[in-house]
Amino acid sequence: MISKQQRQELILDIIQNQPITSQEELLSELLKHRVETTQTTVSRDIRALGIVRIKDINNDLRYQQLQDQGETPDLIVTENAIDAAIIEYAVFVKRVQFMTIIRTTDSSGNAVAGIIDDANLPQVIATLAGFDTIYVTSPDEVSAEALTKRWSALIG
Repeated sequence: MISKQQRQELILDIIQNQPITSQEELLSELLKHRVETTQTTVSRDIRALGIVRIKDINNDLRYQQLQDQGETPDLIVTENAIDAAIIEYAVFVKRVQFMTIIRTTDSSGNAVAGIIDDANLPQVIATLAGFDTIYVTSPDEVSAEALTKRWSALIG
């Protein structure tokens, strides 16, 4: 039986050494290394490791780890981690009443939302994310405006 840490190290090794475009492909590669796990576990590992699908130099989508993740995947997420993710992956930020809408590069919505969720900011009640869009719900319009201004300034 492989430990969580060993499995996550193997996942990083796999995505760094070959183009992996889906969780199914990643599960298949893990099986080749005699690691049996579920899609749910792989999904949690992907989030914990800050892995997103982005376009490579050939314009193909593949899994890659977010930059500046630190040495341990279970570190407490800070506003600096959110800022780094916004700078790297956000392309558009807009406030609509008490919500902040973030458009991201392809396939990075869920990972960036996970980073926002993990930071437990008082200005964030919840996030809802998809392929390239994140809805950040704030307790009020003032909180949403503060987030929007901060994140807009980061992407220019």
